[in-house]
Amino acid sequence: MSYLVLARKWRPQTFEEVVGQEPITKTLQNALVQRRIAHAFLFSGPRGVGKTSVARILAKALNCQTGPTPQPCNDCQLCREITNGLSLDVLEIDGASNRGIDEVRDLREKIKYPPVQGNYKVYIIDEVHMLTKEAFNALLKTLEEPPAHAIFILATTEPHKVPVTILSRCQRYDFRRIPTALIQEHLANMVAREGWHLDPEGLALVAREAEGSLRDAEGFLDQVVTFGGQQVDSAEVARILGVTERGALLAALEALVTRQSPTLLTLIDQLYNQGHDLKRFYQDVVQYTRHLLLAGLYPESRSLVDVADSEWEALSALARQASPVQLHNLLSVLLQGEEELRRAPQPRLALEVLLLRVIHLEPLAPVAEWVKRLEVLERRLAHLPLAVAEPAAGMALSSSAGEIAPPTPTAIPEGPEGMKIAERWPAFLQYVQQKEGGPLFGKLSRCRLGQVKDRCLQLVGNRSLIQLNAKQEERLNGLLRAFFGENYSFQVEIQEAPEKDKRPPAPHPTEGVGLPTHRTTDLKQQALEIFGGQWVTTGADKEESE
Repeated sequence: MSYLVLARKWRPQTFEEVVGQEPITKTLQNALVQRRIAHAFLFSGPRGVGKTSVARILAKALNCQTGPTPQPCNDCQLCREITNGLSLDVLEIDGASNRGIDEVRDLREKIKYPPVQGNYKVYIIDEVHMLTKEAFNALLKTLEEPPAHAIFILATTEPHKVPVTILSRCQRYDFRRIPTALIQEHLANMVAREGWHLDPEGLALVAREAEGSLRDAEGFLDQVVTFGGQQVDSAEVARILGVTERGALLAALEALVTRQSPTLLTLIDQLYNQGHDLKRFYQDVVQYTRHLLLAGLYPESRSLVDVADSEWEALSALARQASPVQLHNLLSVLLQGEEELRRAPQPRLALEVLLLRVIHLEPLAPVAEWVKRLEVLERRLAHLPLAVAEPAAGMALSSSAGEIAPPTPTAIPEGPEGMKIAERWPAFLQYVQQKEGGPLFGKLSRCRLGQVKDRCLQLVGNRSLIQLNAKQEERLNGLLRAFFGENYSFQVEIQEAPEKDKRPPAPHPTEGVGLPTHRTTDLKQQALEIFGGQWVTTGADKEESE
C-alpha cells in the first residue's frame, strides 16, 4: 500500500473525532436526530480546519444504512465507499476547476436522477467562491428548490466572494481556527499512537506554527519526523521548521529590555551562522514582544498567549524589569521597522541596525507624567510674576535715565517643605494685602522667598527693600502663623546689590528749579518699595518729561 500522509491517515471519520468545531458538529447531529436537514449548507472558514471532513461525515450520516444518523457506522458498504471516495451518490466537485456555466448546467441535468444506493445524492462543491457569475446564476434556482433527494454542501475560505443570493439559500456554518492547545493535544495523541517521541516543547512549536490549521500542523509533524526521525527534540524541530527557538527569543528580548548590545549582536551572529531566516526571527521577536507587553500590563491575560507556563513566567519576570511605557515603545518601534526589514537587500545588516536603534532609544515618559511635571514646575514658579514680571513690583529703575534694570535671580526653595511653601506663597501675599496692606505688603512683595528649613522662611532682598521695624516683624510673624500654621517664623537675609548696580548719590536740588529727573525717579522707587502698587502716568507728567 502506498504511503499516506498524516493528514489523510488521521482524517476524522465521525463527528466526535472532529477537533475544535464542537458547536457545528453538535448542531448537525441535532439536526440529524430531529430530521431537520437543510437542502443546502455553506461551510466557511480558514484552511485546514475541517470543512471538507465534516462535509464527508455529514454525507455518510445521511446515507448510512442505519441513517440518517448522528453517528455513522463506518462499517457498511455505503460508509466505506464514501470514505474511499468511490460512492456514486456523493460527488465532490472542485469549484476552481469546474467554474463555468457549462459544468453547472451539466450538474442541473444529472441532479434529476435519484441516488443509486443511498438515501440522498450529496454534492460537495469545494472552493465555491471560484465559480463565475454566470455559473452562480445558473445554480440559483436549483439551489433554492432542489429535488427532495439532493443536498448541496458548499465549502469556501472566502465567503465574502459568494453572492448574497447564494448565501441566502444556504444554512451557513462558520468554522473557526483551532486553538493551539487543542492542536498540541491532538498531535500528542497522534505521536503516541504512532510510537514516536517528541517532547512537549517541540509539539508546541509545531502547533503554534500551524496558526490554527490542524491540517498544516499534521503536515509539519510529517515533515519533522521525515527529516529528524522518530525522536526529535525541540531545538531540532525549530531548525526543521525554520522558526526561532524559544530560548533565543527570550534572550533577544532580555537584551533589548536591558540594553545589552553585544549580547544581541552575538545572538544574531549565531542565528545567521546556523542558517536561520533572520526575517522570520524578527517576526518571532515582534510576536514575543507582544507577549511581553501582555505579561507586563495584563497578567490576567494568560489565556491570550500561546506559550508554555515556564515561558510565561520568564516573560513576566522580564516585564517587571521595564516600565509600561518602555514596553509600549519597544513594540511600536519594532512594528514600524518590519516593513523596512522586508525590503532590505541585506537582512542581517538591516536587522542589526534596527535592533541597535531600538536599544539606544531614549526612554519616553507618558504625556500625563510630563503634564504633571509641568504643573509642579508652574506651581514652583508661581511667585515669579510678583517678584520679577511687573516693573512696578519686581524690577529696579535706573537712577540716571529711568530705565528698567534686570532683576536679581529668584531662588526656588528646595525640598518638599520648600516646594509646599513656594506653591502657597502667592496666596500668602494676597492674604497679607487683604489683612494688612500698606507698608508691610509693599516691603514683602518686593522681596523674594529663599530657602525654607524647619518652618523658617528666608526672605531675601537688599536693605532698602526688606528692612522691617519691630512692629512690622511682630505683625508678619502673626500673619505667617495664621496662614501656614503654628511655629512658622521668618528671617531676613540682606543681599546688597553689586557695586555697578548701586545708585549714585542724589544731587541737591538746584535753586529755582524742580527736582531733577533722577531724583524724582528715586522718590518714586522708594514710594513703590514702601507702599507697593504701580505708577500711573498723567498728562502733567508727560509735559514735565518733555
